[in-house]
Amino acid sequence: MRFEHSKPLPRWHAGRVLHIAAASVTLAWVALFSTVAAAAESPPIAAKVDRQPLTSFASLPLLSDVRLSPDGQQIAALMNTGGKTVLMTRPVTGNKPRALLTTDNQEFSFNWIHWVNNERVLASVRFASRRDFVATVETRLLSVKVDGSGSVNLVRNPVPSGSILGNAPSQQFQDRVLDWLPQDGQHVLLQLNGPGSVNPAVYKVDVNTGERVMVKGPERLVMRWLSDAQGRVRVGLQEDDGVIEVRACDPDGKRWRTLWRSTEMKDRVWPMGFGQDPQELYIKAYHEDRLAVFTVRLDDAALPRQLRLADPHADVGGWLLRSPLTGEVLGLRSGADEEADATDETRPAMWNATWRNTLKAIDKGLPERDNLLLDISHDEQRYLIYSEGNGQPGEYYLGDRRSGELTLLAETYPDLDPDRLAHKVPVTLKARDGLPLVAFATLPLGRKLGDAGPPLPTVLLPHGGPNSHDDTGFDPWTAFLADRGYLVLQVNFRGSDGYGYAHKAAGLQRWGLEMQDDLSDTLLWATGQHLADPARVCIVGASYGGYAALMGVVKTPELYRCAVSFAGVSDLPDLIATESLYHGGLEEAERTIGKAWGDRERLRATSPARQAGSIRVPVLLVHGTADRVVPVDQSQTMASALKSAGKTYRYVEQEGGDHHLSREAHRLAFFTELETFLDQQLQPQKARD
Repeated sequence: MRFEHSKPLPRWHAGRVLHIAAASVTLAWVALFSTVAAAAESPPIAAKVDRQPLTSFASLPLLSDVRLSPDGQQIAALMNTGGKTVLMTRPVTGNKPRALLTTDNQEFSFNWIHWVNNERVLASVRFASRRDFVATVETRLLSVKVDGSGSVNLVRNPVPSGSILGNAPSQQFQDRVLDWLPQDGQHVLLQLNGPGSVNPAVYKVDVNTGERVMVKGPERLVMRWLSDAQGRVRVGLQEDDGVIEVRACDPDGKRWRTLWRSTEMKDRVWPMGFGQDPQELYIKAYHEDRLAVFTVRLDDAALPRQLRLADPHADVGGWLLRSPLTGEVLGLRSGADEEADATDETRPAMWNATWRNTLKAIDKGLPERDNLLLDISHDEQRYLIYSEGNGQPGEYYLGDRRSGELTLLAETYPDLDPDRLAHKVPVTLKARDGLPLVAFATLPLGRKLGDAGPPLPTVLLPHGGPNSHDDTGFDPWTAFLADRGYLVLQVNFRGSDGYGYAHKAAGLQRWGLEMQDDLSDTLLWATGQHLADPARVCIVGASYGGYAALMGVVKTPELYRCAVSFAGVSDLPDLIATESLYHGGLEEAERTIGKAWGDRERLRATSPARQAGSIRVPVLLVHGTADRVVPVDQSQTMASALKSAGKTYRYVEQEGGDHHLSREAHRLAFFTELETFLDQQLQPQKARD
């Protein structure tokens, strides 16, 4: 692995302190850190300049995955600077960051980091590879001391007894931590394939040496394990030809039995974790068409469910948050309740009264934001908050319950001026068949929904997934496009998650059909409101959004002036064939997209590369050669089809690029291509006061 020890890090920037009390919050400014990393700086923004610098949007976030050490004395984070990503630590009360590991993101990228004790941090990394000519993503798990020494690859390949072939094949995924064992501090439970098995076993791994001992052997069809609060493996998720079973045992490891068995998604149960009581299991399941959280007593054979949290408007998100002191479940690690008004009891996801009051005070001090509690020190006196809002890029705050202060640590996009960022406006509309849709309209600064004014050049921006959704939170793509003078339209079309089972299921096997119609209907709503200029609309997307962009100019070419696809799908039968190479891939592809043979006519009709002759407008294609989510040959095939049909297109292939634009150089190049292409095709009005 080409990680290296780094030069001293530049310092973080000026911060602020909020004084938190249950009833009130006062604001004070302090010079906590000096100027931000020189490599992350952009040229000064002159007064009354139309556009903020492209690099301010396209650069990787300055900091990500900020974590608090168990004793609350240190911070670890991933810092992006000068095209590299640095795993760094620094004392909470000092300003002397230390670089532990650095990658240039050419071969390896960081996934996440996590403190395992006050002296060691675990780091997951990923890289593109191949196994028997099948393209894969591989992960590795590293342990490193806070001074940068003692780096250990935690999964070493054993040499089979009597083998003359050398090391056994390496595990593909080596970072699936099942349990952090916080009261231990020297070991973690790691899910790895068992000896001679494709099914996972569970190992107790020493974070200092990598030595491991199997604590639960693999079992046929079980693909995921879950431990209880005492670190005992208690639940296994079994998959077999579309049948999902949740199996569990007693605390002594005996009497394994099936708790739930389902064939339909609406009947599924997702185990979340155990309470401090080893017979109390938290689960997610559908309740009145929305995902909700329940507790179940495993010592009651009837498995009655006690509803803990439900939202009539949306699926409940988040994951269990435990007290480092007692191990009890405090609530869900989730943000503020956006639906609640000032008179409501907010923070319903936080069941512990003391922490609920703390978070309610933070929500008052940082209003109109999603304030997420990330980490709590073992003495529960210090904590980390990630705060993001509509038109407000993310910020990391350090809280101190003794002093009542909440201190700004870092901004993710420090070069962006929030006062010059447009806000998303939620709107509701109906699809042509009456299905309600939640959409977001982001107007350029200076324009408001309902204002008189000329229709705007418009970008329709379908999200990826499609198992994902858009919301009011900050995202650099939307902010960038609005800054460039475009109306940006986003919609949670059928098939999007977060809006219940029926809305999600309505998108099954409807790629290019009703899912695409929802996008068209959103645009037609905007043109009917005289917001969007029907002569200047481009459809832009990534991944599934890239597919939707291409399919949009195939199915309804009259609606668009151009299309942009980053890492988009273009040939559905080929995608299904590719997915069939991976475990469970064929079943999932057939469930969500269709059967390659039985649905072949529909799949061909809704494959943009096979319908390129219908396209009438210019197309921009960008794809990375190391993409392991959507293979690069999907865009290669599309480019070839456009060329054969004599269409206008531009294809940019990013050598070594992945599905996530992990390299800053690739992000900058894509945003530059996007800006140039849209300027050429839509000619937005650039002058703004």
